[in-house]
Amino acid sequence: MWNPFSSNRRIYMDFASSTPLHPVVARELTRVLTYYGNPSAPHKEGREARELLEGARTDIARTLSVKDDALLFTASGTESNNLAVFGVVEALVERGAQYSDLHIITSQFEHPSILEPIKVLEKKGVSVSYLASTHEGFITPLAVENALTKNTVLVSIVAVQSEIGTIQPLRDISNTLTRVRRAREQTMQHLAPESSFPIFHTDASQGSLFVDLSPDRLGVDMASYDGQKIMGPKGIGLLYKDSSVVLAPFLRGGSQERKLRPGTPNVQGAVGMARAFTLAVEKRKERAERVAHIRDHALMLIEKNIPHALVNGGVKNRIANNINISVPGTDGDYLAVLMDSFGVSISPRSACIVSGELSHSVASLGRGADEAQGTLRFSFAPDVSKDDVRFAVQALTRAVALVDSKLNM
Repeated sequence: MWNPFSSNRRIYMDFASSTPLHPVVARELTRVLTYYGNPSAPHKEGREARELLEGARTDIARTLSVKDDALLFTASGTESNNLAVFGVVEALVERGAQYSDLHIITSQFEHPSILEPIKVLEKKGVSVSYLASTHEGFITPLAVENALTKNTVLVSIVAVQSEIGTIQPLRDISNTLTRVRRAREQTMQHLAPESSFPIFHTDASQGSLFVDLSPDRLGVDMASYDGQKIMGPKGIGLLYKDSSVVLAPFLRGGSQERKLRPGTPNVQGAVGMARAFTLAVEKRKERAERVAHIRDHALMLIEKNIPHALVNGGVKNRIANNINISVPGTDGDYLAVLMDSFGVSISPRSACIVSGELSHSVASLGRGADEAQGTLRFSFAPDVSKDDVRFAVQALTRAVALVDSKLNM
């Protein structure tokens, strides 16, 4: 009989939280670690650092098919999201708008780095529409259109939902917004004639290893990215901003990054993120197809071994490496601890949500508290194998059996 304690084997299945550093990226970081100049300084060392920084910006711009000056380096995807949300609203307030004049549309299952800034603005008077997803885990273009008002200045919908893994129909939403922009008068247009309202932002931190999340393909005006989600370094993020978008900094104290993100740039992080982006693009389609095949095999094994487990979100239009399930009557945190002891690293929810809290993403699908409590997310590595998922499902089966036995004592 299989004994989970008889092996030192470990499998990391938490790529949605953070990815390991790609060996090629690690070598690139080692190469540039000795560059110590401040890229804003005029001397030789500063110019060398500046050349590395701008070279990284150019490389990323090429992979995303955008202009170099549309990219702003930040410290994380969280900071990029904060800059996008606060930036649009505060820019309009600086130009004479009242908070109570402004309206934002977002979804109920956004990452906390979107929802928390919006809640701060809501307390200041900004009105907000929190859209519910379908039971399959999607925000529909019709839901966005029905929520629009003449005062809507920002629509922020995630590209790939970080817990459930569903790929949102952003291009269809973008087409809806384009049609509405042409047909409706926007009350804030006189304050920012260079912008087209509502501005469309997406948190594109998740998924670039498996799907093309370039701004033009998504049809967005702003997009946030995170180095640690694509086998790049931590501590580096990116915000794509179309030249027409009006934006104000929410940090103060410097003129770096076109006066929108003060502070000495993380040169080494930018170089590592650029290399990670180029690697993510290479053979992405083949990678996604292979991993999706193994994911579907894992789903079959879960259904066979734990028939009462519920898959959260539709399998169609789901990122290739994601499985999110609920095991009613259990606690996801406890299951994750058991899985860790058996050699499998997974998460019960987004790493940015406090331990013990229900998954608001799963609850937004219409799941009850019991189901949202017993949630687990598997997010596989690009090189995951069928043997890996068999090992993981065996560990999960064992963990669920232990929980059931304690409940029945």
